[in-house]
Amino acid sequence: MSAPGVRTITVRHDGTERVFDSNQQITLGRAPEVTLFVDSPLVSRVHAILAWQSGAWVLTDNGSTNGVFVDARRLGGPVPIDRPTQVRLGDAITGPLLWLVPSGVPQQQARRPPAQQQFPSGQQPYPSGQQPYPSGQQQFPGGQQQFPGGQQQFPGGQQQPAQPPHRPQSAPQPQVAHRASAPLDPQPAQRPPHQQPQPWAPSPGHPAQPPHSGPLAHSAATPHSPAPPHSGATPQQQPANVNMTAKASVAAVPPVRHRASEGPIARADRIPPGGLTIGRTSDNQIVVNDPLASRRHARLVAGSDGLAIEDLGSANGTFVNGVRQQRTVLRERDIITIGNIDFEVSQGTLAHRQRPVAEQGLTVHGVGFTVEGNKQLLVDVNMQAGRGTLTALIGPSGAGKSTLSRLIAGSTQPSGGQVVFEGRDLHAEYEALRSRIGMVPQDDVLHRQLTVRQALGFAAELRLPPDSSKADRQQVIDGVLRELSLTEHADTRVDRLSGGQRKRASVALELLTGPSLLILDEPTSGLDPALDRQVMMMLRELADAGRVVIVVTHSVACLDMCDQVVLLAPGGKTAYAGNPAGVESALGTSDWAKIFADVAANPDAAFAHYRSRQAALPPPPPPAARQSGGGSPPQSGAWKQFSTLARRQLRLILADRGYMAFLVLLPFVLGGLSLLVPGSNGFGRPPLIQQDDGSFVPKGDSEPQMVLVVLILGACFMGMTLTVRDLVGERTIYMRERAVGLRSGAYLWAKVTIFGLAALVQSAVLVGFVLLGKKQPQEGAVLAMGGAELYIDIAATAVSCVVLGLFLSSLARSSEQVMPLLAVAIMGLLVMAGGMIPVTDRVVLEQVTWLFPSRWGYASAASTVNIRELFIAAQPDGLWEHTRGTWFLDIGMVVALTVVLALLTWSRLRLKKSAR
Repeated sequence: MSAPGVRTITVRHDGTERVFDSNQQITLGRAPEVTLFVDSPLVSRVHAILAWQSGAWVLTDNGSTNGVFVDARRLGGPVPIDRPTQVRLGDAITGPLLWLVPSGVPQQQARRPPAQQQFPSGQQPYPSGQQPYPSGQQQFPGGQQQFPGGQQQFPGGQQQPAQPPHRPQSAPQPQVAHRASAPLDPQPAQRPPHQQPQPWAPSPGHPAQPPHSGPLAHSAATPHSPAPPHSGATPQQQPANVNMTAKASVAAVPPVRHRASEGPIARADRIPPGGLTIGRTSDNQIVVNDPLASRRHARLVAGSDGLAIEDLGSANGTFVNGVRQQRTVLRERDIITIGNIDFEVSQGTLAHRQRPVAEQGLTVHGVGFTVEGNKQLLVDVNMQAGRGTLTALIGPSGAGKSTLSRLIAGSTQPSGGQVVFEGRDLHAEYEALRSRIGMVPQDDVLHRQLTVRQALGFAAELRLPPDSSKADRQQVIDGVLRELSLTEHADTRVDRLSGGQRKRASVALELLTGPSLLILDEPTSGLDPALDRQVMMMLRELADAGRVVIVVTHSVACLDMCDQVVLLAPGGKTAYAGNPAGVESALGTSDWAKIFADVAANPDAAFAHYRSRQAALPPPPPPAARQSGGGSPPQSGAWKQFSTLARRQLRLILADRGYMAFLVLLPFVLGGLSLLVPGSNGFGRPPLIQQDDGSFVPKGDSEPQMVLVVLILGACFMGMTLTVRDLVGERTIYMRERAVGLRSGAYLWAKVTIFGLAALVQSAVLVGFVLLGKKQPQEGAVLAMGGAELYIDIAATAVSCVVLGLFLSSLARSSEQVMPLLAVAIMGLLVMAGGMIPVTDRVVLEQVTWLFPSRWGYASAASTVNIRELFIAAQPDGLWEHTRGTWFLDIGMVVALTVVLALLTWSRLRLKKSAR
């Protein structure tokens, strides 16, 4: 217990010493409002609390992400401080070091080295039974184990206490329940002393080095010669001699998890004959509570050559050491990834692998990016962002901020260096990590005609496994809406939300899959200062929930909410990296306008000045090659995607009342225009007139030809106006959905189906309107009912122009280019139809007309009504003959052109670079 009269405590950190009395509650963390500021990405905003309670100083973990460690052991509850105590925040080895010395302690005890510090007799650093489980792993016992209320049941009536409370997250942390046949690993307190877990020790297959972390870890020690943890030097201490020419970094060499491949084959004697199934539902032996896991995801089986795992046709795949596998034999310490959960093979069973602190967060080490042979867009970029941190990428235009964000997101392969996320090379194991990365582009990725709940519902159908029930998806959506404070706006149309709320809704789409790394590209662009601050506050909350959040921004008004900023100069050269509060001491001013002007004027000098303040590091490794198949995102079934996209497209049409009214009125307007053609005979047989020689000839005029021209032109106009704005208008949405598994074929087929059906209805109205006002054709070339055959001609032409409109939309670079394209296309279709301007026997021109749907659509309609008989003066075109063969040729060419246009559009969609 505390000595009587203890009323003050001395806290030593980073070369400073502060004394606090018992009237103060001391908060430790990296938020500006805390009592003691600790600058490290491992530290939460309010990480821990030190307070005088019941006659003693008590240290409490404030629900931090990475924990509080006293003498290399993580706190499981409040601990009294009645002796000089060494405390590390965020990591037992590399976390920021603090010394807590309560008053009244003899000076010789206060000066005693850490290795000689002893606990009073019978006293433990934490309450009994609250030691953490070794290595962060949880072994799964025989019989299904459920963990209600955060309590994990162990044999013998013992209970493992729940972990300290964490900040709310968008989705619950992955939980695993098992029915396996492996005995539990004993608790740490039950092990012999020589088997107790150490804070760090080399292990077989792992590099003999402790994990490095911290944004300002400037130690000059090499990876194989770590500084002693109790040397008294802080992680921020710089070496005396700095190599001014070597590549430098604000982060230490990133810890990359060893990918076991040479370990012994795991034995399979614990696996029952039928194997153990792994999946999302409770009827599996191993239950994985993750939205990306399928109901029946994988199965552990006992093979003749040892333990094996086989995928059961899951939507998102089963990964072994970062490689997607259908069936493979497992080795000891192999890492199995299912959704966002990692398992480790241990003694013939699976252990839920909790990543150690050294493997948490993001590390960018020596990354460069070169294009066109020698043009450098990024040069030796280094940064580190731990869990629970918000990092801002800032800099003048052309500094490479968006390039760096895409590289961190995995969509761009670096020319040099390494990106490590959660202890794994992001580009080498991208296929396994892609679901943990959320990318929010600058433009909103929502259809504005839908409500927030509708947009999230369709997105959940596309992104979550196809075997997820409607209730499962709704549960995920409700959790995301709660976290982003959008519940009250769930049924509001997106176009009626404020700018900040729309950005929240865009973020909500990414949170559906529970990513732990969230990247946003210019989320505050175009927002006023108030909305700018709202968005940054949202990002601060998302980071505090335990994610790594990186924001690319030009706004500097709210940088005080960020844990660190990375300032890039033109050419992708780092000018500053660190806490926003330290920019004045590093660059001589806190005026960001002046800073931007200075680095833009002389980027090389800014880069050299930055390097001079950093410690030398070994050069980064060469970039790892992406594994085969790594570029293909997981995809659900084509029919499932088609169904979802078709229903969404129909909802979009019905939700836009103005557009819907235009589609309804358009065929009536065009039909009315066709009735303005003079004449009353329509498509009926013309009357006979007697010639001078007494013979009778039909009195034909140009009425049927003009009506056909109006019908074909109307069909082309209706079809193209349905779709010419569509693809270019939602290109950003398509590119993001493509990156998360959308099939371009399903996307295009859904568009063609819904818009094609709309064109069929419009064609029926148009033809019906004309046939009511004009005489109907007597008999078609194929069908006895000439009116029905004429409808087929017009409808086929309209559907063909629907696809032509989609193709032109895929060619347009912006919505502003759509109207010129539409005008030129309509004029070309009118001229090439051959009804107004003769094209027969005109070399080159006649052959060019074969490429236009209107040419064949008009020819099939002319064949149907027998235009050569109705209008004797019509040009002698062989494609207008009133015969079955000619009609099938004409209508077949319309279909063929439609297929060709669809294939061209599909190829354009496949070539679109997705912003993963």
